[in-house]
Amino acid sequence: MRTANSNQGQSIVPDTNEINDYIKEYLRYSNYSNTLECFDAEIKSKQVSNKMLNKQQVIKQTGDDMPRIFQLLKSDNIKTKREINLEKEQKQFNKKYQQILQAGRQIFSVSINLLQLLHSLKETAKNENLSETLENYKIQLGKYHKVIINEGKPEGTELITEQVMHEHKTKLFKNYQDKHVDGMIEVLLSLRVNALQIAPELRKNLVYELIRNDVFNIEATDKFDFVVHLLDINNQSLRHAITSLISVISSTLRGVEYLTYNGNMIIIEKIIKILKEQENGSVTQRFCLAILQKASIKDTVIPSYVQNEMIQWIINLIQKSVNSKIHVFCLDFASATLANIIHTPYTLQYLEHQPRFAHQVMEQLLKFIKDQIQVSVLMHILICLSYLSKENFAKQMEECRFVDRISQFVEFYSVINTENEAAEIDKKTVLDLCAHMFHPKDTSLDNSETLELNELKTEDRIREYENEQGELIFECFQDEVS
Repeated sequence: MRTANSNQGQSIVPDTNEINDYIKEYLRYSNYSNTLECFDAEIKSKQVSNKMLNKQQVIKQTGDDMPRIFQLLKSDNIKTKREINLEKEQKQFNKKYQQILQAGRQIFSVSINLLQLLHSLKETAKNENLSETLENYKIQLGKYHKVIINEGKPEGTELITEQVMHEHKTKLFKNYQDKHVDGMIEVLLSLRVNALQIAPELRKNLVYELIRNDVFNIEATDKFDFVVHLLDINNQSLRHAITSLISVISSTLRGVEYLTYNGNMIIIEKIIKILKEQENGSVTQRFCLAILQKASIKDTVIPSYVQNEMIQWIINLIQKSVNSKIHVFCLDFASATLANIIHTPYTLQYLEHQPRFAHQVMEQLLKFIKDQIQVSVLMHILICLSYLSKENFAKQMEECRFVDRISQFVEFYSVINTENEAAEIDKKTVLDLCAHMFHPKDTSLDNSETLELNELKTEDRIREYENEQGELIFECFQDEVS
């Protein structure tokens, strides 16, 4: 007990030598040379040293009488309000994390019970398709179970074997020929589960393996019949399964080239059609937007986007989000796609020949920057506007009061209040973006000298997967339904 009390006492009072150094530093800075000499001499005196030692012992016993300097410099650091809040948030996140894991375990328990019930009915049903479906369910359930028991950490260190890949492709075609929709769904989801489960650093190679094995039989037949027929089947579960796998493949440039083999845009056109048929914010719509955003890195696909009225569709989606809730993923990827569309020479030339439509697009985008929209969407809209701030659109810029409205936005955005550090960083990023794109010769807001003539370099465009050397991100949403 004495040791504990002694430690507590010493934790209250800081090192007296440290305090003396602070005082001497202050006296020296303020040119109190005489006082400094006297103070220094007194410290060196053995008599004063004993006095200070005795005084320190008294302070240990009567902490309420401590000088304010001791309280300011005591060795126990007081946590800041921000540190306390971060600790609270961390505890809440850990609690939610454990709740999610527990919920996952409960779901698997229910799923296993349902599988056992189906097995008991299998004998009476005498249905071969039911037996195969049950086996597929068990395989898929086992893979998801590994994700749960590993607490979300991917355990895959190897790619899918050649044999497994071949078996999946064979089963997929057999189910397709037998018109067994549930069987096709199971195979497609199984391939995707393998993709989600594999280690991030191996994902790119997995995509290349899917292409090499020609999973959609595109290169072998020089046709898109198989995948197009899958996309044409009006079954929501199948569309979810096929679009999620196409999204995996489109995560690399080579994957986009596979999906647009020989310049054929039929898959892109089908995805756009499915996208427009979906309820806003739905899971399938998210996968369609993910595919289209990733594919938009390739300029040759952009004419299909423009001809299928994707510019107006995206603008309408953002407009709807002003007054109603739209999934954040849809808005983020849709606006990023819009930036990639407008950036291309094809689109700029198209808008140049459609002056009224160019005016409508510019006017609507300028209206958006005044609305309460998420920061990532705002950045994408500003990038779109920068692509339109060219001499070719001088008439539209004058009609829309482009320069004045951008200046008003910057003035307004410069004084908005931010609630936290993250919001302050977002604010600075938006203002820096404006400085780059709309004031290229003004270095007062930003020191970068890499941008010229209102033109962002191609490699600086907003592309979530552009860096092919990095780890790929495969979309996975909490509200997906198998």
